[in-house]
Amino acid sequence: MTLLDQWYLGFEEDLGISKEQISCFSGQEKPKEFNEVNLLVINTARTVLQKLKEKNEYLLIVDECHRAGSPANSESIKGNYAATLGLSATPDREYDLGLKKYIIPRLGRIIYSYDYLQALNDNVISPFELVNVEVNLLPHEEREFNKVTKKLRFLFSKKDESEDDKSKIERLLIRRARISNGAMIRVPVAVKLTEENKNQKTIIFHESIEGANTILKMFNERGETAVIYHSGIGPEMRRDNLRLFKKGIFNVLVTCKALDEGMNVPKTSVAIIASSTASTRQRIQRLGRVLRPATGKNKAYIYTIYASNQEKQRLVKEYKKLQEHIDIKWIKTDFRLNG
Repeated sequence: MTLLDQWYLGFEEDLGISKEQISCFSGQEKPKEFNEVNLLVINTARTVLQKLKEKNEYLLIVDECHRAGSPANSESIKGNYAATLGLSATPDREYDLGLKKYIIPRLGRIIYSYDYLQALNDNVISPFELVNVEVNLLPHEEREFNKVTKKLRFLFSKKDESEDDKSKIERLLIRRARISNGAMIRVPVAVKLTEENKNQKTIIFHESIEGANTILKMFNERGETAVIYHSGIGPEMRRDNLRLFKKGIFNVLVTCKALDEGMNVPKTSVAIIASSTASTRQRIQRLGRVLRPATGKNKAYIYTIYASNQEKQRLVKEYKKLQEHIDIKWIKTDFRLNG
């Protein structure tokens, strides 16, 4: 969805292609005919491209092509095209061999790789600073978190894990992550960090639509302005909000997983990750939202709010890898909710 919106704005605003020449295919938009430019979300492309993929006059571009590495999504990249191009900041898939099994055979071998440290040394991306912000769970959240952790310790201590045990562990890990990611204190701390970076172009990530909406509500209650972007909003409003942020009419954009990939607003200089998953891909993608250079942009700042030891361990691992190359700060907030 986000990639589609970003490509749409790029074709329209950067290349001067009219709306009449672009067709968008998604769960919300279903044109009857193909056009000169066709933008499709991957789930829709699985079936819609059946009518298009044998016409070899088309160039197929697969943005964030790692998504096409599952058996189902790989159906979207089959076909006889004049040329193909795959793009991804994170082509390797964490839990399967989809890159080698599906993506490379259909889109071609990897022709160029480039990581953050290379880009930083070459001045291709903006210098950046990581600020890791520790917050506390509220008492009732901490009790629930510890209760789940205790159950996990018991299951991990068993010498022989049954399939039922493994299933329980998976469910408990998801439950514990949700408790941490949904910690109430993350919302006001994210708003406070935004206010401390006033007049900076800022994007705030939360893991849920509900969390993103709560952040926007708090901004409105404090007389601040921001726009929001997530899958619960219609396509026209989504694109309008993205356009308003891109043009600088609003300096704060609140989102969730919908903008992990695809957003291209180089003037964005602050990212506040209010909550996140354990995914390495998500981490890399979110850093990438603010590292693109722009005129007048001297440095980017990425604030990561964390509430659990598991989150801290991931950040420590990142710290050990990057500490010699970039500035990394650790702070603990004493922010308290009223009552």
